[in-house]
Amino acid sequence: MKKLPKPTFDTPTLTQLRLYLNNISFDSQPKWGKMNSSEMCKHCNNFISLYLGEVSIPLHIRILARLFGGIFLKKLIAKSPKETPKNLSTLPSIRVEKQELDFSIEHSELLESLARIETMSGIIQHPLYGSMVAEDALSLIRHHTAHHFNQFGLIP
Repeated sequence: MKKLPKPTFDTPTLTQLRLYLNNISFDSQPKWGKMNSSEMCKHCNNFISLYLGEVSIPLHIRILARLFGGIFLKKLIAKSPKETPKNLSTLPSIRVEKQELDFSIEHSELLESLARIETMSGIIQHPLYGSMVAEDALSLIRHHTAHHFNQFGLIP
């Protein structure tokens, strides 16, 4: 995969994301969408797990992602996380269905995942897109997480 453009100037750093995450609570309400705050934390954590190669993806989806993923990712990263379209389709393997979740556990796990990815470097093997520069993977994780933090009004 070719290197992606830099994320927009308003894409928060991992440090900023961790700080913003401290401003959400169990009863925080989204500005759009169906997820509650616990489900959003779990979904963002699932997304990070995907980038770490911990989520299985069906072959037909991997083939499509390798063929068209680069185009999609370049268009996505060029947008501010605040301008990313709302309610995009989500991969079934990282989707969070309505369920009772413990907010404190989901919140803590997302904080741990954000800390865990800080050391990503070199080339990673993304389950969807194949070989990817770790810096690009981090940019996409930051963008995705910021998009959902914006959903809950956490991004200034």
